[in-house]
Amino acid sequence: MKNSARARPLARDELFDVLAIAEEDRVGCARLLAGAVDQAAVAEVAAWLTKRLGSFREEPPEAVTTDPMAWLTAYLQLTSTVVDFHRDLGVPAGVTRATLADVGRNLAVHRRAHGEFGLETWDWLIAHYTGMMFALGRLNFMVHPTKETIEGAMTPGEWVPGIHVPESGPLTAEAVDASLAHAKEFFPRHFPDKPVAIVACVSWLLDPYLLEHMAGTNIASFARRFTPIGQPYDDATSALFFLFRTRDLGELPALPRDTRLRRLVLDRADKGEPWQIGSGYLRL
Repeated sequence: MKNSARARPLARDELFDVLAIAEEDRVGCARLLAGAVDQAAVAEVAAWLTKRLGSFREEPPEAVTTDPMAWLTAYLQLTSTVVDFHRDLGVPAGVTRATLADVGRNLAVHRRAHGEFGLETWDWLIAHYTGMMFALGRLNFMVHPTKETIEGAMTPGEWVPGIHVPESGPLTAEAVDASLAHAKEFFPRHFPDKPVAIVACVSWLLDPYLLEHMAGTNIASFARRFTPIGQPYDDATSALFFLFRTRDLGELPALPRDTRLRRLVLDRADKGEPWQIGSGYLRL
């Protein structure tokens, strides 16, 4: 660690600003901080997260509550700790705020999908609160050792950050180029003990069907950057959830077909064909 001094705890409004929590979700978060959820469950989650902060281990939270509100409360309570962790690594404050803004973004996604306060994607934020996720421009990168063996590319134990694409605007070639350039500078500077040469992505955006049917688009350009790893596998609802925030196939007839990508996804679902998750890697 580069600096062992602790920053002051964040005041409530400052905390909500750091997490980019919208006004309509701040009342719910304030209730959680005031003790609206079982505190034993919150303490259990907080202890689990604290133990794993900086370990860079991917593991499911087995034997820990799955109550989204207990997890959100723990996230709120531990934000200052994660800010300190980033600062000790020398991570710029702008990167920290961009990373933790995923909390507010996911609360907003839940409200759009369900019309109320909540955090359906509570488990997605585990990586943020165990110090593994960093937002570098348009893309997020999760630091972890790979389990894959790809001849000439990676072997188990090598540090291969995973790319994730948040819902935060167009996926232009210029924005992706800037994120990759940022990553190439960021990892040697802040993780000199974790040599990074390549990054990987596992996503419905790498479904080969996209390359065939979305030629000339930003998404196809993004997918084409990656050398495929293995064979894609079926996942009927990933694209639906990202584009429409539902996993209910019964809602298909009512979903809007207002973009080329949405029409493609819905037309494929109408034919009974599942979307697929593809994997790939690229060199920085």
